[in-house]
Amino acid sequence: MSVVVKSEKWFKELLFDCKMCGQCVLSHTALICPMNCPKGLRNGPCGGTLDGKCEVIPEIDCVWTRIETRKKDKKYKIHLPPKQELFNTASYVNLFNGKDRETWLPHEFIDTHDIPASSRLAGKMGSGEFVLTLEIASPRTTEGLSRVHAVMKRVGDKVDAVNTTTNAGGIPTLHSTETGKVVAEYGAESIIQFCGRDHDKEDFLRQLENAMDMGYRNFLLLTGDWLPQTERKVAQDTWFPMDSSQMIHFANQQLKDWRARLGLVPFLGCAANPFSTPMNISVDRLAFKRAAGARFCQTQAITHVPTYAEWYRQVRAGREEAPKLTIPSLPLIGSRKIFEVLCRLPGVYVDPSLHAIMERDSFEQDCLDWAFAIADGVIETGAAGIHAMNFGMSPERIDEFLTQIRERAAQARLRAGIKFEPVAV
Repeated sequence: MSVVVKSEKWFKELLFDCKMCGQCVLSHTALICPMNCPKGLRNGPCGGTLDGKCEVIPEIDCVWTRIETRKKDKKYKIHLPPKQELFNTASYVNLFNGKDRETWLPHEFIDTHDIPASSRLAGKMGSGEFVLTLEIASPRTTEGLSRVHAVMKRVGDKVDAVNTTTNAGGIPTLHSTETGKVVAEYGAESIIQFCGRDHDKEDFLRQLENAMDMGYRNFLLLTGDWLPQTERKVAQDTWFPMDSSQMIHFANQQLKDWRARLGLVPFLGCAANPFSTPMNISVDRLAFKRAAGARFCQTQAITHVPTYAEWYRQVRAGREEAPKLTIPSLPLIGSRKIFEVLCRLPGVYVDPSLHAIMERDSFEQDCLDWAFAIADGVIETGAAGIHAMNFGMSPERIDEFLTQIRERAAQARLRAGIKFEPVAV
């Protein structure tokens, strides 16, 4: 290690707890080193931040919550993923010779919202039609696809799209596209997941284009959960290759090329957490992803309507004429054991009202009634649809929910006086 590198390391570790990425962005992050985020995020907090604490290491404060609370510049520009070849080199030298120019300078977004997406889901949401999506976890092996067949036989004609997960919770599974093949057999579209944790830029864009070649049009781009077998620490070897905003930005840059070359435009989606605090940081984070190119948003599980309503009011402030493209997630609870899983998920807030229901001797019907009440509440705020997530609810009650929810949505919109003007998204 050269004298210059050693000197910078000593000086910047002392003042800024520097992690020697070699492409310093301190001038853009209120002099707080963002590489102290265990995931190495360079554009804002992940969706697992609750009460200002880190999702990965809850004992420490979220680095990006500290940055966003302190910094004054709210311009929507994006930092690209850091170059690994510059790790443990002198950022001052890299600045002088221009090696870090691409990664320390923030980049402008590209506005492509005039290019309509090519999916049926996009068309339905653009027309203001209430949409119902369902989450199905991809199995670990092909043998598990029989479970997906069984679910789709029951619900395939009731849902508009199915979110097929990839490596949910960091547990290895079949890719989202493999599960999506089963979904397609029953006439529903898939929402394919990609996580920045799992791909660099080139690999991601290649796999996204391959997925479009396979017939997929809807994509949910996520930063990703921490891998369960990985030590929870702040270190260069565990930084994620990309965050969700970078994925959205890179895909958005390709839209004109894909439209010209493939005749297709993917429907790009992102995630948001209405229960992250401070709430304004969550609202700004979603606005940032919209600027990057996200067309629709799927939220974390909603268990308290007033909090969601206030978050959504802030999200919509100044955008009253923009299309409503937020789909809140709704947990369907039917098992105490699986309810405990929900309570342990990163970034999920579980309201005391749901805890109280789960303490009753018989809770299954009450959970269904609770789910209907949450759905009514979020729809009355203007949500574009509902994303149903099964946490142990029986097939009979799930079918009851899926069968009734569209009529209840129509009634909820009527009560709230909600009207939608068709737009291309």
